[in-house]
Order: sequence, then C-alpha cells, then structure tokens
Amino acid sequence: MSLVPLPAPPSAVPTLDADPGVVETCGVQLRAACTRVDDLGTFAAGPGRIDAWEGQSSRAYHRTTATIGRGAEAMSSALRRVAGRVLDHADSLADLRRRHDDLVRTSTVLANGIEMLRHDVEAAVPDRIVELAPVLRARSEAVAGHVAAYESERRRWVLDLAAEERAMIAAFERVLTLESIEERYGGAPDPADEALESMPSPDQGPGEVRAWWRSLTPAQRAGLVVAAPGAIGNLAGVPALARHRANTARLERDLAGLRPLREQGLLSDAERTVLRNAEAAAAARDQAAAVRDPHTGEPVPVRLYLYDPTAFGGDGAVAVAVGDPDRADDVSVLVPGMSTDATGIGALTGRAVSVYAAARGVDPSASHAALAWIGYDAPDNVPVLDGASGDLLGVLGEGLAEEGGEHLSDAVDGLRAERVRPPADLTVIGHSYGSTTVGHAAHDHGLAVDDLVVLGSPGLGGDVDHAADLHLDPDRVWVGSNSHDLVSDLADQGSFDTGTLLGLGLGADPAEDNFGAVRFRAETVDGGPGVHDAYFDRDTESLHNIAAIVTGHPDLVERAAPVTDPWWRGPVDPERGREATSPTMGSP
Repeated sequence: MSLVPLPAPPSAVPTLDADPGVVETCGVQLRAACTRVDDLGTFAAGPGRIDAWEGQSSRAYHRTTATIGRGAEAMSSALRRVAGRVLDHADSLADLRRRHDDLVRTSTVLANGIEMLRHDVEAAVPDRIVELAPVLRARSEAVAGHVAAYESERRRWVLDLAAEERAMIAAFERVLTLESIEERYGGAPDPADEALESMPSPDQGPGEVRAWWRSLTPAQRAGLVVAAPGAIGNLAGVPALARHRANTARLERDLAGLRPLREQGLLSDAERTVLRNAEAAAAARDQAAAVRDPHTGEPVPVRLYLYDPTAFGGDGAVAVAVGDPDRADDVSVLVPGMSTDATGIGALTGRAVSVYAAARGVDPSASHAALAWIGYDAPDNVPVLDGASGDLLGVLGEGLAEEGGEHLSDAVDGLRAERVRPPADLTVIGHSYGSTTVGHAAHDHGLAVDDLVVLGSPGLGGDVDHAADLHLDPDRVWVGSNSHDLVSDLADQGSFDTGTLLGLGLGADPAEDNFGAVRFRAETVDGGPGVHDAYFDRDTESLHNIAAIVTGHPDLVERAAPVTDPWWRGPVDPERGREATSPTMGSP
C-alpha cells in the first residue's frame, strides 16, 4: 500500500462569526449621526451667529459658538472617515464570507476525495496493486495539488481577514479621544466645500454630472454624502449607490430629528408631513432589504434612489430600487397612477419585488433591477378630505401627466448616464394614470427606453393616436388590458375618436387594433372588480408577460388579440370570456 501515499487532509477553515448586514447598518447610523453633527457645525458658523449683538455677553456667546462649531466640524470629519471605513468593512466582510463559504465547500469536497481514494487503495487486491499503482498515484497527486491550492487560498484568506481587522482597529484608535480628533481634523478644510463649488449648474445634463462626480476624490464624495445629501441624493448622473448613501443619511437624519418631537407632541404640520413620508420610505427600504434572490438565496441589493419628503407640496418623491440599476443586465421602472404619493411607496416596492422575482424566474442567467418610482405629482388627494388641495381631479386631464413625463424622461436619462456597466435593456412600465405619464414622456421627450409597457391604461395622451407617435418601434410598445378593467374603458374608443374633448379625457385606447401596439394576455382567474390592481400579482398572465418583456424575451410573451370597435357597434374584446391561465412564477 505504500506504493500509493495519500495526500494530507485539508486544514480546517477558521470559524467566521460576522454579519455584514449588521456592520453596514452601523455604518449607515454613523453616517446619519455625522450628518447631524455637520448640521451643528453649519448652524454655528451661520444662523447661530448673531452679528448685531454686541457686548461682553455677545463675545462670550460667540467664543463658545465658535468652539462648538470648530469641534462639530472636526467631529464630523472624523465620523465621516470612520463611517466610510465601517461601510468598507461591511463590503469586505461580505467578500470574506463568500470566500469562507467557498473554502468550506472546497474542503469538504477534498476530504471526500481523499476518503474515496483511501477506499480505492484499500480495495485493490494485493496481486493487482502494482498494476493499479500508477493510476492511483496520479489520482493522489492530483488531489494533493488541489489541497495545496486550497491551503494557499486558506492562508491568503486568513491574512486578509487579519488585515481587515487591523484596519478597523486603527480607524477607531485614531479617533478615541476629543484631543486626537481636534489634532487630526480641527481647522482642516471640508473637502465637500470645493466639490460643491464645482458642481454642474441645474441646466446641465446627467452626462456633465457624471463627469463631475468621477473627477472628485473619495474624500470629496464622502464629504458630499454627509454635508450635502440633499444636493446629490436626487441628482441624475450620480451613481445609484452614492445616491442611496446620501438619501439614507438624509432619511435617518429626518427620522432621528422628528421622532422625538412627535413623542413630545411638538411637531408642526409641515414636520408631520415630512415624518410621514420618511417613515414610509424607511419601511419600503427595509421591505426591499429583506428580499433574497430566488435563485442564489443572497440578499438583493437595495438602493434608496430618490428621497425628497417635501416635494410636490408635501406629497413627497421617493424611489426604491430592488437590485442595482447601475449594474443589472435588465432594468425596469415602475410608474404608478392615481391615488399615489410618497406614502404609497411600500405598495409600489412590493410590485417591484414581484417584477424582480418574475424576471429572475424567466431568465436566471441575467441580473435585474426593478425601480419603484414615485417621482411625479400623481393625482392623489380626494377633495372632500383635503379641501382645496384636491388634485385627484387631475386624473380627468393631462396636466399632471405632462409634468410627470418630463420628470420621468430626466430620470431615465439619469439611469442611462449612471451606468457602471454597458447600457442595460431598459423598460418603463406605466400603470393606470402612470401610463399617461409614460405616454407624455415618450411623445414629448423621446423617452430613452428599449420597451414600453402600459397596464390598465385610460389613454397615453391626446396627441398619441398610434404607437408610432411614441417615437418607438410599435413592436416594442406593449399593452396589458384586462377585459374587466373599467379604467381601461375610460380611454377613447371607437372609430370616431373624440380625443381630449374640452380638455378632458386621456387619449386613445392603446389596446385597440388601430393603435398598433402589441397586446399581451392579462386576464385573471378571478375577474372581479379588483382586476385594475392585479397586473403585478404573483402567478398571473400579466406578471409572466411583463417578466418576459423586461428580460428581453419577446418570444415568451403570450399575445392577445386587440380590441376592435367598428363604427356600427360598441367595442368588442376577444379576451372577454377566455379562461385565464396561472403561470408559476419565482418567489423572492
């Protein structure tokens, strides 16, 4: 038996007890705290000064204020550095954990391989061992080579883990005392100031913003996230991850500042609105963060892509991406309809989760990102409840959709400009009044998308009589219209179109044959009154077809015959009465 020496077994992989998610949460909280400290420094240097006040008390006040301001600025700089290091540590830990799991799997495979070789060597009969020895030795040498490679990777992993731990210890040791913070950061210029001075003007596009962002140093970028999160969090051309970090810092600052006031009963009406929108955004972000990819089981990247709780008169603007829109192979943008404001981001994020899971089910080989986008002022307030605000009446006309179309076009241009990888296959999905907004974005601004999907559409605008009016190939304009959807019936139907008569109405029915779009199946097993909100439901025809479109598989789309409407009778929908199917979709 000595003719076939067995390889030494692989060394055990050290235990790694670490949760990158918890570390990331710590970094986010540190960055939010840094934002509040930075606000204190800004206040002390600006509004906190009372230049008209003179005398001994004034001098004492201003000396104290200057000391506080200087300390706050130094502390903010220190916290920025530490928060950034903690977030980098979270990324490093995630990578180390992946490598650790790979090592554990490799170790198990090698141990099993050695055991199988041992069995084969022991099973060789004595009179054949000389004949079998060369084959068994070759196997043994091959396994030994794999063990050596494993041991090298294991040693590299141990060294990288130790180096990462030392880097974290050093980052905290540098800021253990106020004296060390003052010595290192006191009086130093804020790197965010120079970056803000060079920021492109509002009339410049996302391409100029992207070039500006790339020209900044890491310290300048980190400084902007803390010192000016509102300036970059919603700025088209800034990468999605940086926007997410800035918006998260702003969100956490709002929550930390306003929740105690609510507990004390001191919130103003405006602050109450901000807190309401902030808590809705936080809940939607956390909802998305709990999603795991249906194929890999790994957490799905989440980006708080848009956050402005005061936008549109307090309705708010917020967007949450399920997946990374800067890197995904396919990106979809969900545009909601009437009765939507920032408080509806949770429901829209749930739909984005469904699209993400369905897309991964249709094409597991491609990555996807679904963006729940509330970036325009949708008709949402009921006049009886909200008095004069009552913009729900806006659903009767195109005004809000026209304004929203411009916002949507800008957002899509930003998504294109921010890409880290080559351009994605990008699909915009407009539901209900959101389809009218999408129609104006495409007709008025040349929406830069590969495919356009409208669901339960009451019309795409008075100037859109045919799919070609959207400046897209009509074969890339898709319509999902449930035959029982009463909202779809609000669109202008018939041979004698009246358009938007007297400023009312939203345009032609895109599901009709003379519109020229591609209709897909969107019936539900239960065709009740709730079908208008069922297009994104799991295991439905509609969601399956949406997933096929957003992943670039038009051949998998189940097509439906369009509505016909001859002049001598009312509309005829061939889908009415057809028994709906229930495709099996992926689950997040």
